[in-house]
Amino acid sequence: MSVEAKKGYGSTLVLLLLGLLAFYGGSAWLLVLIPAAVLVWRAAGEPARRSRN
Repeated sequence: MSVEAKKGYGSTLVLLLLGLLAFYGGSAWLLVLIPAAVLVWRAAGEPARRSRN
């Protein structure tokens, strides 16, 4: 499994957990969870510039 795939799976799981926390935590947690989700989404969206080829 490539490093990019592992990073993608990891960030997907983190975003799913943040979504579940937002769903069960209520609106008070949204002030914390929305910026955290944006940071994870941006980090996952950055293209990997390193390549072996």
